[in-house]
Amino acid sequence: MVLNYKKMKSKVILSMAFIMLCLCVNARTLRCSDSEKEIYYLNKELIDSLLDFRFSEEIVKINNLYKVPVADRDKIEFYVKNREFRLICQEFLYKDSLQRRVQNKLYIEYLYQDSINSVLIPAYKNNISGENVSYALYCRNVLKLDSAQYSFIMEKALDMARRIKKDYRVNIWNEEMDVLSKTLDKKQLNIFFRNKNAAKITDEYFKAWAKLKEANLTEQLDSAKDSNDAINYMFTRQMIKDLYRDRVSVQRRSLAELDKNTPKMIALLNGMEKKARMEEEKKNRTISKDFVW
Repeated sequence: MVLNYKKMKSKVILSMAFIMLCLCVNARTLRCSDSEKEIYYLNKELIDSLLDFRFSEEIVKINNLYKVPVADRDKIEFYVKNREFRLICQEFLYKDSLQRRVQNKLYIEYLYQDSINSVLIPAYKNNISGENVSYALYCRNVLKLDSAQYSFIMEKALDMARRIKKDYRVNIWNEEMDVLSKTLDKKQLNIFFRNKNAAKITDEYFKAWAKLKEANLTEQLDSAKDSNDAINYMFTRQMIKDLYRDRVSVQRRSLAELDKNTPKMIALLNGMEKKARMEEEKKNRTISKDFVW
């Protein structure tokens, strides 16, 4: 009888040790409060079942809505699993208190949304935060952002994301430009806009060259030097337009200063377009006179 009691006691101790081991394993993947740990211990099977269902659903939802970098999928899964686990625990802890349950859930969602967004924003094109701060974070290596610069831009991007979620119509363009202008040095800012506007400027340049070629004006140009000057001008002009998009007077002054040194290719293009406008106006005036009785 004593022997059976000792065996039973040993089994109980082993069972308890196994349960504690399971809880310790979960503790490494699921961060929670003491009360959440306790409720999980009491309802482990049911909570695990609910968690598997909700976690899978939320991961599929995120993958459908956003581009998730392959290297960061484990991180997203970690945040989502923790969030869903804690949300489920609130349903057990405060099943008789609707107000407390909802308040806790809102707070948990708020906490984990920033963590999830910190992974999704730098993926770019996810349209969670401002397009410019998102692109700067995406170009971290190209811009050679140090940890302080990256953290500051990310902090601002997360704040913008919260406000955009509340009101998608909020205009944060000027704020983005201020953040980038204050955080990036002159070289980084130049690299940022060159990368961001590369496709646009390439298209603009080839269309301009085609117009000049059609008008037999390209023979007056040094294809290498004049093209390079024109491309640099186009990049600088677009940077000014981006920086001061909603600050018309500053933009106008900056563009006027830039035009004091208009490159040859741009001058030829401007002259050709001005001539075309004058001819069109003359033609319209002639047509108007013909209709005067």
